[in-house]
Amino acid sequence: MEHIEDTSCYPTNKVEIYNRWGVLVYETKNYDNSTHRFEGLSEGRTTVSQSEKLPTGTYFFVIDWTTTTGEKIIKDGYLYLTR
Repeated sequence: MEHIEDTSCYPTNKVEIYNRWGVLVYETKNYDNSTHRFEGLSEGRTTVSQSEKLPTGTYFFVIDWTTTTGEKIIKDGYLYLTR
């Protein structure tokens, strides 16, 4: 998401990424494209092999954040991971 690290636009956010079977493979709060970013590694709580490279394929993401005015917004979609 463009400018997700800008706390004036997205003061709080949560990013979740799921594999095609609905298993959480990545989750973080305050995603910022530098210290909290998705690098194609498995980091989900229920993942068997944490810190292992995820296979090429389609993944589903959910991003939710609260605006500076208190409005809660949820955006979801797909991403394709290549190696």
